[in-house]
Amino acid sequence: MNKTDKYSKVIEVLKGNKPVLVNKEKLTDDVMIRIQEPVEKFTFQEKLSNYLFGWADIGWIRGTMAIAAMVFIGIFIIQQLVITDRINSLEKQLIRTVNTINTQEPELGIMQKVLLNIVVKDQLTKDSITISRSDLEELLNSYLELQENYDNMEQNAGINSYIQKMLRRNLEEGANDDESELKL
Repeated sequence: MNKTDKYSKVIEVLKGNKPVLVNKEKLTDDVMIRIQEPVEKFTFQEKLSNYLFGWADIGWIRGTMAIAAMVFIGIFIIQQLVITDRINSLEKQLIRTVNTINTQEPELGIMQKVLLNIVVKDQLTKDSITISRSDLEELLNSYLELQENYDNMEQNAGINSYIQKMLRRNLEEGANDDESELKL
């Protein structure tokens, strides 16, 4: 027999033996259900994203969150406006205070008036700060005390320098002699 005849006979035999299906309709329904429902296999990132942001799919929660965000932004804007208004009013108070001190306090010393004028000039050209009158007076007094201490330190440095020179000279002379005395 020829090879093609063998194949033809096998094909004829296979055509004649049809499988017998039990519950044909159930099998068709199962296949249709599996085709219609895709199998959901999520990766870890997808599962985490669904867990954390699944609320975004719910409309009323999404709307509530948007309203809350708008309220927070509104509060922030109002807060910034209030702070800016307070800063402006404090700067105006500083100008009035400095002008009042200059005109009503003639007993202020020259150093204090110079410092006040520096503060006023800085306030006009740059950003400024507001301090109370007592803090300003304390600052001026501290500055004057520091200046006085600095002057005293310069005077003492000259005396200490003289004493150090004398000690060195006496020590050098004493190193030559066995018995040495320091004369001050």
